[in-house]
Amino acid sequence: MKRFLPLCYLLIGLALYAACTSGNTDPCETNPQPGCPNYVDACETDPQPGCPNYVDTCATNPQPGCPNYVDPCIANPQPGCPNYDVDPTLASAITLGLTTYTVDETAMDEFENGFWYLKAQLTNATKPLVIHAVRYNTHTTGYRIEAWSGRDSLSGKETPLTMVNRYEAAGRQVKMTINGGFYGMATGGVPTDAEIVKGMMNCLGNNESPIVGFDANNQPYIDDLKFNSKAKSKNGVEFNITNVNSTRWENWLVLYNSAKGKRTGTNEWGTEILCTPKTGQWETLSSHLNVRCDVEQKEPMGGKGNMAIPKGKIVLSGNGTANTYLTNNLQVGDEVEVTIDYTLASSPAINSAVIRNAVSGSNIILKNNEALEPPSSEDLYTGKHPRTAVGFSAAKDFVYFVVVEGRHTGSVGVSTKELAQVMQYLGATDAINLDGGGSSCLMVDKTTKNVLSDGAQRAVCNGLAIIKN
Repeated sequence: MKRFLPLCYLLIGLALYAACTSGNTDPCETNPQPGCPNYVDACETDPQPGCPNYVDTCATNPQPGCPNYVDPCIANPQPGCPNYDVDPTLASAITLGLTTYTVDETAMDEFENGFWYLKAQLTNATKPLVIHAVRYNTHTTGYRIEAWSGRDSLSGKETPLTMVNRYEAAGRQVKMTINGGFYGMATGGVPTDAEIVKGMMNCLGNNESPIVGFDANNQPYIDDLKFNSKAKSKNGVEFNITNVNSTRWENWLVLYNSAKGKRTGTNEWGTEILCTPKTGQWETLSSHLNVRCDVEQKEPMGGKGNMAIPKGKIVLSGNGTANTYLTNNLQVGDEVEVTIDYTLASSPAINSAVIRNAVSGSNIILKNNEALEPPSSEDLYTGKHPRTAVGFSAAKDFVYFVVVEGRHTGSVGVSTKELAQVMQYLGATDAINLDGGGSSCLMVDKTTKNVLSDGAQRAVCNGLAIIKN
């Protein structure tokens, strides 16, 4: 029994040692506090709210990101601020072509914050001119520049005043509107070239037509439009879409949407398929890039043609090789991927996701502050007529909507080269010629500003408007 006592004493001693050593752990090692040799004062290394040496920079010097920061450009716009709206100035003389004019009468009216109406009477014994313009500051919030389509239809025509009344009856306030692109008199008002309204292409016309377009932030663009669109079947086979809402020619694959009307207007010598977007109605999609659609109906070649276009859906219609593509690759119940894309010729990155509204013109008349020569000597370009133009300043701070009166004794009209010089005079560095003659019309609110060469507003295919959000 005695020989077990040393072992017991040893075990008890070890237990007491362990208890004593565990109770004597240095708290400065596990949780450094003030007074410990290894303590680091966080208020010294990184002052925070609550530290005695903390200085609130937002209180002493408010900066962007501080809760009490007030942007001085919003409170009091000054030169250098993006929203600073300088008063327009008009020189007392201007030379158009070989003719020098005295500017003997001007009017300037800031009719809304960010909006100026300008009028200039140019005096010359044999060639008097009257210029009307609206200058819009693109940094002005609360407004949207939109294209409008006559009667909301590709083949519809409408006077600017009728358009304003129609929009305002729907609760939309229109501050300014101007006529837009060229159209065929014999086609019921179908635009000759591209028309894009709220992100949806209504018409393409010529694949490389010049346009004036606007993005969602009212930034303007003037350039030739390049069309690059396609359909892709579930087995990966692609076919280029040739046009939108146009006549279907041999080997063409044409996309029809509700802007065309109730039906495609095609004959029986092609195949047509009705497609339903998976994510909403075609007219209201935020983008028409890579839209997945279900094939709902198929009308083979030799059928009736002239397929109905229900609201929210599209029709793909093909002739020749396009007919073969639709016949062999797309059946009812299949999925098809449709891409409607267009880019600016000189800036491919500016595509259909950027350009949300656009109308076409006959020619770009001013580029980088250089007045361009017309593409031909046709009267369309060189004749003296009433003219409509849209342009913008070098920094895109201002967009100019302009009408030059013509065809009456008080104003004889200008050529497109002279129109470019008018745009320079007003402050633009880039500009495009839109439909003129009897179509030229500039309205502020509901007031027509120019003398109309037809004596009354002409019904036109489309136009541009500034609309209050």
